[in-house]
Amino acid sequence: MEANSVIHKPKRQKLNEKQGIEGQSKCFGNLPDVVLRHILSFLPIKDAVRTSVLSKRWEFLWTSNPNLNFGEAVPGMRRMLMYFVERVLYLRGSSDIKEFLLDFDVECDASLVKSWITAAVRRNVQTLSLCLWDLRRHFSLPPCVFSCKTLRSFFLDMPSILKIPSRICFSNLEILSITGVTFLDGNTTQQLFSGLPALEVLYLENCRWGCRKVLSISAPKLHSLTIIEAHMQDPSDCQFKILGATLKCFLYTGEFFNEYCFYDSFSLERADFDVVCCGKWASNERARQVAYRMFKVLLSIPNVKDLRLYGIGYEVLAYAPELLPKMPIFNNLWYLKLGTLNLECAALLKILQNSPCLETLKFFEIDPISNCEKVDLILDPATSCFLSHLTRIKFCRYDGKDFNAVKILLKKAIALDEIVISFEKSVEKNLEMQENLLKQLIKLPKGSENCEITLK
Repeated sequence: MEANSVIHKPKRQKLNEKQGIEGQSKCFGNLPDVVLRHILSFLPIKDAVRTSVLSKRWEFLWTSNPNLNFGEAVPGMRRMLMYFVERVLYLRGSSDIKEFLLDFDVECDASLVKSWITAAVRRNVQTLSLCLWDLRRHFSLPPCVFSCKTLRSFFLDMPSILKIPSRICFSNLEILSITGVTFLDGNTTQQLFSGLPALEVLYLENCRWGCRKVLSISAPKLHSLTIIEAHMQDPSDCQFKILGATLKCFLYTGEFFNEYCFYDSFSLERADFDVVCCGKWASNERARQVAYRMFKVLLSIPNVKDLRLYGIGYEVLAYAPELLPKMPIFNNLWYLKLGTLNLECAALLKILQNSPCLETLKFFEIDPISNCEKVDLILDPATSCFLSHLTRIKFCRYDGKDFNAVKILLKKAIALDEIVISFEKSVEKNLEMQENLLKQLIKLPKGSENCEITLK
């Protein structure tokens, strides 16, 4: 009996495996076409096409895949990609397209690329993502793009002049992202940025605004605005008026080539500024211009709750010290995040003094303090947030070299409940060094008896 069971057990196991596979295959094959098409919609279009070899039934199921992602062609395979795009669009007939993504070097095939985009628009595309490069001749998008009523998300990365038709109807567009584009026609550009009734998210990166001096951004549902203008050659000088009645978040990176001012920004909750200086500015006049523009945008967002200043976001104000007495009062600011903490910077001290309800202060690096007594005197009497609201300080990437700033903060922040310190990588791996630092931190005098020091 034992020998018999040993002989037959492997056979019975193989039979069960075979039955399981057949059962699963049969079950999968019994699914309705609409379910199989839904499953295929999660596959990249190239993989979906490969399923056509499975059986006669699967041969054309992929053609109704609503998501078409045509990525950058492998070197030497450009013509094959073009043929593939043409075949996919032809075989799918008139069925709707949900997402159409095209990353393509246009070269001399502008008319063909336009026909693909037009085909997507005519099939009620909802998400259109175009990354077009190597534009050897003048290229303009098909006018139908700007009157597509089904379009909800539009991503355009195109180092070229954007020709905007006189008729624009983005009635359902919720997300708009534009990168590398040059706007020349001032009237149509203004029409574009004031004719977006459903827009919620706007992203502008390294765009040029031609000779236009003033541009208004007005979208009644806009809640997130990101503007990046870094490493630009021949940047424009434009004044942006942002009507932000519903705006919640504003993120900026750059050198303030343009000027920004908010109107009706009562709903703004978060503002990020990463002010960069690519090399030394040509003159103090340029530095003062950046300082004035930084100050002007801060002046227009006094109700912000979450403020993040990176790069030289506040230090640049030192180039225009006459502005500091006019710094706004940030009555709603409860969270302040800094790239670098410089307690000797008058602009930062002014921001702290004008933020009476600040609860959390976070920073990544500390500038060494050269004159502790001077800083101590400046903060005496301590700012109102240090006396009543500042309960948490988070210090990231601490290298353990400078205790002065930490010492001053512990002494002045008498409402402090916790200071959280995480170390940079060189200290993270040295447990003995961490223990010594903790011992030194514990010995520092504290203005708050309830303050706990947490190391991460």
